[in-house]
Amino acid sequence: MVDQDERQHMLECEARHWLRRGYITPEKVAELKAELEKKRGAAAVEKLVAEMRTQWGIRREWLRGDHG
Repeated sequence: MVDQDERQHMLECEARHWLRRGYITPEKVAELKAELEKKRGAAAVEKLVAEMRTQWGIRREWLRGDHG
């Protein structure tokens, strides 16, 4: 079983993945949400979008390699 730290790390990595792929505008995020909700459900997608917002705020750190 994956522990909480690993799940959080996976969530952070996925959030960064989508940001790197250009899902940074409200329109693109809405597209992503619509697609992912078909597979995961609204609660899981909202958690991902919240993490994307967090990662966007600290992107300078992870883009230069300070955060994985």
